[in-house]
Amino acid sequence: MTLTAEQALAAARDARADELSVRAANKARAALAHERTALAALAAADARGVSHRDIGREMGLSHVAVGTLITEARQLAPVPEGRAGRSPLHVAMRYAAGEIDRDTLVEALSTWPYVRAGALTDGLHDDAAAQTVPGSFDEVHDALVQGFLDDDAYDVILRRRAEQQ
Repeated sequence: MTLTAEQALAAARDARADELSVRAANKARAALAHERTALAALAAADARGVSHRDIGREMGLSHVAVGTLITEARQLAPVPEGRAGRSPLHVAMRYAAGEIDRDTLVEALSTWPYVRAGALTDGLHDDAAAQTVPGSFDEVHDALVQGFLDDDAYDVILRRRAEQQ
């Protein structure tokens, strides 16, 4: 069967969308796995009598790499009570990785107690390069850009937040 030009273009578009979705999911899984590795290294370091060298030997890492993991783990914010992740971006990564379902994502990001990001400077060409404020709705937008959630989920979250205000 020969495809029409429209069908061929639609198939190409769909294939690319599928590829980007898989890449985003893999990126999210890798980031979450790294967090868990860092937290496991921290837990081992907090156990009595366990050195960085011992941890490194078990993990197949140098003691210096273990120290780096432990430092990273200490910098992670705890997951707030009753929340699906430690931050809005973390929630979106968990969704992309398949750890939570869409309803959990939407509920979590619709009701998140966001911090205010502040106003961007009007008219400056570098507004898009402004730093994301941790805990702000900027993280949800970043998750959209990185492919951790789709346009439809983003729109639903925006609508739910608007209804609450």
